[in-house]
Amino acid sequence: MSPDDSTAPVGTPGAAAGRTGRTRLLLGLALALVVAVAGFLVLGGGGDSEATGPDCVSDEVSLTTAPVMAPLVEEAVEAVNADEPCIDIQVTTGTVKDVVALLGDPEAQLPELWIPDSPTWKGQLSSAGFTGTPIADVLAQTPVGLVGGPAAKAPASWAAVLDGGSLAMADPSAEGASALALLAPYAEMKKTGETPVTIEEKTVPVAQTYGERAVSGGATETDLDAVTASSTQLVPATEQAYLAARRGNDQLSLVAPRTGVPMLRFPMVAVTRGNMDVLSTGRDVSARVGRALTRWFTSSAGVEAIAAAELRGPGGEPLPNEIGLGSAALLSTVAQKTTDDTLRQWRVLSVPSSILAVVDLSGSMKTALGDTTRIGLAVQASQLALDAFPAQARIGIWGFSKNRGENGASWAEYAALDRLDAAAGDAGTHGDVVRKEAGALVGRVRGATGLMDTTLAAYKHAQEEWDPAWFNSVVIFTDGASDDSSSLSLEALINQLKSIRDPAKPVKVIIIGISQDSDTGELEQIAAATGGQNYLVNNPNQILGVLASALLNR
Repeated sequence: MSPDDSTAPVGTPGAAAGRTGRTRLLLGLALALVVAVAGFLVLGGGGDSEATGPDCVSDEVSLTTAPVMAPLVEEAVEAVNADEPCIDIQVTTGTVKDVVALLGDPEAQLPELWIPDSPTWKGQLSSAGFTGTPIADVLAQTPVGLVGGPAAKAPASWAAVLDGGSLAMADPSAEGASALALLAPYAEMKKTGETPVTIEEKTVPVAQTYGERAVSGGATETDLDAVTASSTQLVPATEQAYLAARRGNDQLSLVAPRTGVPMLRFPMVAVTRGNMDVLSTGRDVSARVGRALTRWFTSSAGVEAIAAAELRGPGGEPLPNEIGLGSAALLSTVAQKTTDDTLRQWRVLSVPSSILAVVDLSGSMKTALGDTTRIGLAVQASQLALDAFPAQARIGIWGFSKNRGENGASWAEYAALDRLDAAAGDAGTHGDVVRKEAGALVGRVRGATGLMDTTLAAYKHAQEEWDPAWFNSVVIFTDGASDDSSSLSLEALINQLKSIRDPAKPVKVIIIGISQDSDTGELEQIAAATGGQNYLVNNPNQILGVLASALLNR
């Protein structure tokens, strides 16, 4: 019988010897296989010459960084890869606008790590169903000032700039410096005495101007290279951007409002869908990479690189020799809710306006009101409102009282609904016509109040002229309800407004009551039938607040 006979009884010397032979053979084969595989890897087999050994598991982490931070991130990645050779850190550059553009695409691949360039990043992620968890609150930072021509002077405050007509804004949801220019008035409120309401009022003209520019296809980004010796506008820009641009444009000057300047901070953020926290998950490779990159920014090499890029470190110390904004006072950071609310308001306020202004010209509008009359107040308010709108806004003027128009109609058109910058022949522009006709309304007061018929006619006209690029509305200035017995009843008007209201082509009726005598009960019902609002104005300066409120309630 052979020594390895499998039929040998268990426990016999022959069986033991057979098992020993087979064991030695198997061990020898296994050892040879290990040696062969090891030799294959050492010689570079397997197609991965970067692998450092059999324990190296390749992992990929994606990171998107603000463009200004890209050179620093590249240095940081190189340093981290020296310690983490098996992790492939894929770096791309992109602004907040670029990353936010991906949020609405379910097929898009968002970065796991993000270094944003705007304080609006958190709210914009959240609104799209994503979460951003800061791994580092500040890697580097740079203050924001105002860039103008050689004659630019430091304004008293950011609110003053917002109100002065010289602010050239980019889209604050896409550009960090403009976002901070919009938020700065809130950060300085204790110094200026402004309130959220007065800041909203000051924002209306700036937002409307931006909106008209966007709708007409004009530039929605700021360009420091376009600033010349004769420039009168002030452009929000970071200290770093100004220093870089000035090398190619010596006409630039950087000024800081006397209340102080906001700081644009560059955090390191872990991006996840929903409420998942990458920092507490089992697979936290991206968080580990984020922490390693953060440590590099605080190392001596990182500190030197930040300074070389003309950025400030986490401590915010001024750049050497007081270049840029030097030791200008720093404004505090506003609450996240203020940031989110302000950006939301901007989006609404920047939709350009198409307004058919309908002014009560009945006899009661001659009634004295302080040092003016009700019609005087209405005209002053309308003229202030005109100044708040850019040249591309569409504005028309009707007047109403009993038997004012053709064939006994209660209304008459004094300026067609058209863009203010439209040519009007010898009269100049349509804006010139609107201002002239508004001023002439004081001398046209007579008759009873034909409110109901006029409201229905104006609403139908606004529907006919409806344009999707504008916020379409009818704004009625009146001192009370209709006293024209031949006019529609309140019930009939409301029923007709509701029946012709088209959600696909929204037009809102906004009623501005002149004086305490205005019948707010009836006026509120009329406005509500179209989704509009009713307001009371006692002096012309309240009109901007009304406009801001009306626009925000779209």
